[in-house]
Amino acid sequence: MDLDGLAKLQTEGVNPRTVNIDRISTLELCSVINNDDHLVADSVEPCLPVIADAIDALALRVGQGGRVVYVGAGTSGRLGILDASEIPPTFAAPRSQFVGLIAGGDVAIRQAQEGAEDDGEAGEEDLKRLNLDPKLDSVIGIASSGRTPYVLGCLAFAKRLGCVTIGVVCASPSVMGQSGNVDYLIAPLPGPEVVTGSTRLKAGTATKMVLNMLSTGTMIRTGKTYGNMMVDMVASNLKLEQRARNILRRLSGQCNGLSDTDLDSLLAKCNGSVKLAILVAETGGSVESCRETLSSTGGVLSKALTKASQPAETSLPENRHFVLCIDGGGTKCAAVVGDKDGVVSHGFAGPCNITDNVSDVEVVINTLITATKAALKEHIPRGTELTDSNWKAHLKRSFRSVWIGLAGMDRSGLYSVLAPKLGDLFGLDYTTPALKLTNDVSLLTAAASSNQSRSVIVVIAGTGSVVMRYNWIEDQGYTCVARAGGWGHLLGDEGGGYSIGLEAIKHTLEVLEERSLGLEPKESGEFERAVIGRLGGWTEKNDNIDLLSEILSQPRARSVKSRIAGVAETVLKLEGNRTAKAIMEDKVSSIIHKPLRRLVDPRSSGFVAPEETELVLAGGLMKDEGYHNAMRQQIAQQGLHFRGMSVIDDVAVMAVRYMMSQ
Repeated sequence: MDLDGLAKLQTEGVNPRTVNIDRISTLELCSVINNDDHLVADSVEPCLPVIADAIDALALRVGQGGRVVYVGAGTSGRLGILDASEIPPTFAAPRSQFVGLIAGGDVAIRQAQEGAEDDGEAGEEDLKRLNLDPKLDSVIGIASSGRTPYVLGCLAFAKRLGCVTIGVVCASPSVMGQSGNVDYLIAPLPGPEVVTGSTRLKAGTATKMVLNMLSTGTMIRTGKTYGNMMVDMVASNLKLEQRARNILRRLSGQCNGLSDTDLDSLLAKCNGSVKLAILVAETGGSVESCRETLSSTGGVLSKALTKASQPAETSLPENRHFVLCIDGGGTKCAAVVGDKDGVVSHGFAGPCNITDNVSDVEVVINTLITATKAALKEHIPRGTELTDSNWKAHLKRSFRSVWIGLAGMDRSGLYSVLAPKLGDLFGLDYTTPALKLTNDVSLLTAAASSNQSRSVIVVIAGTGSVVMRYNWIEDQGYTCVARAGGWGHLLGDEGGGYSIGLEAIKHTLEVLEERSLGLEPKESGEFERAVIGRLGGWTEKNDNIDLLSEILSQPRARSVKSRIAGVAETVLKLEGNRTAKAIMEDKVSSIIHKPLRRLVDPRSSGFVAPEETELVLAGGLMKDEGYHNAMRQQIAQQGLHFRGMSVIDDVAVMAVRYMMSQ
């Protein structure tokens, strides 16, 4: 860009908010400047992705001893020198690793050197004297206008050598950005300055924010912090000496009770290294061994502490006599392991509904791993400690067959995403019967296998509900041919725990609302107190509570869905309570009159007469005697007569016993 183009730069623009800044009061002047400064952080935000990429590139090189060279003129040069000079004392980096160059030399730090910024050849000569290593060194060119010749000369030379180059400008488009000499262009646009062209203001602030982020992020990525504590600092003055003691006491339980003298002795033994002192204190190891551990982990304290605390590698032989079944529902994930001797063990983890985590299947896989490891631990010799890598290998070679039933698994496209990952996890070919991946309802077909029923209808009532028909097909086994319901809690699964809990809460809210309007007696009834108590808000001293705002709106560890579904358990326990009984029977009736009725309609796909169909009842609600008795009674009242009817208490155990018999 020639000089005639200067007026087109954002940094040279006229700020319409400050055209009368010389004619307002001093307080108004300060407010105008402050309000404009608020724009700076917002201008940096769009640059965060490229800043992050630049940090990763710098960290890779700095971690191997590479240098970072800041180059600039005027304010930009001074900001680069400032950032470079602050890194060594803050993070114990070698003083020669972060270098600041300014057009006109060091004298320009204090006194402006007119014309120095216009000498592009001088920039190249300054860099030549540093003997750059293109494989390790990086150059950050800083120029608010994006056209400073000195900086452009530096970047062109560094790029020819093969160094990583980063540009920080406050204009777009810019000569620097169009030069082809910058690998990572960071261009915040804070807008025209309060005083036209004075880039030491917003442009300078934006530049400092970017440089702070680049250097601090690089130091964090190279292990110079532990959490947000500067564990790689140099205690070069009294303030920093005390900071070192404070860090030791905060991060090390072993150092918490030590006196200043003891801490100073520990630091001296560790040559002043705070993070080495922490590792020595926490592990009890020698300075030499802890220094080796730090070195082997790239100087990252968190990795060193983890490595020092890891048990010795333990290897278990391949032993594929186990079978595994996992019942992954909306409330919990239950894993059951069986071995050749008939021993069955359980393991549990959190909710495992694949449709709740369809965008992140790793969450589902980690839940499955947690439950499986908990169930498999009972089959591992006492005293055996397995690292993460040991566990990974053990899961790969332990099972001859695996059956995983996940809520929501029959949604389109999920199988092709999840099955290959599970095959790799368990070391099984997912295209063979050795690894079955189905929805959780399909696990119940194992209950009908021994009865040789032509057809099975499964009624699930847990957090949600669904009714499915499986018909026996030669060479395929039981195959799902029809389903009804199971739309999810938001659309109101008939008769599930969520729908019961929701009805109970709505009833309670209505009672409380009527009481507040003077339409009901002052005291809450047994039902209402039980519901409010389940949600954590009722006490004998205070039954005057705004349930909606004080309970449901409060942040909780459990999801709102789980909390509402959990109220169903309270409703079912209120035996003899007319409200509870009415809600429960109404919800049971809704399953029979809607989804079940659809599947026993002769016009339904895959229809088989009830007399030739096995009915299997399962799910958390079916474990309640009152609930499943109400189900049986209403089925009889509807004149439905099935070939057989059974209630399954533990689906995964039943499926494992079936797998062990095969």
